[in-house]
Amino acid sequence: MSLEVFKQGILPMKDKLFRFAFRLLRNVEEAEDVVQDAMVKIWSKREEWEKWQNMEGYCMTITRHICLDRLRNRRMAPMSEDNALNISSSEKDPEEKMMDREMLNRIRRCMNTLPAPQQWVIHLREMEGFSYNEIAGILEMSLEQVKVNLFRGRNAIKKLINKEEPSWNT
Repeated sequence: MSLEVFKQGILPMKDKLFRFAFRLLRNVEEAEDVVQDAMVKIWSKREEWEKWQNMEGYCMTITRHICLDRLRNRRMAPMSEDNALNISSSEKDPEEKMMDREMLNRIRRCMNTLPAPQQWVIHLREMEGFSYNEIAGILEMSLEQVKVNLFRGRNAIKKLINKEEPSWNT
């Protein structure tokens, strides 16, 4: 029973956990290690699964805690996210793909200038699609803190992009 729940309910989250770990650590190999550690930790707590109200939120929280432990043990060095996200679509022509990649790179650069809580909230909301309540649980913040960080982060990104490229005001 536990193995089947793990295969169907938890294992499919590994990509989402990886993207979150990568956003925090900015290192592909380390993010992979964190996801593996998280999966082991989740498996070791299989007797408690029935008590968890939100399994995905719990998995994200475990991943966050492991990342924060690693960050405490080293100085964070910025790295490119190019290896983490593969942006491609057979429906887009090369120019559209290039423009998408350029916009994503600008947004990444802007996000990297934000305080960590704003980066995390924006990542969880915009890239992973979590609700405000889920983000509050994952990051152990109040709902108000989540909303404030999201608002401030979005505004900061918007200002930076508009400053770089005034024609993008729309």
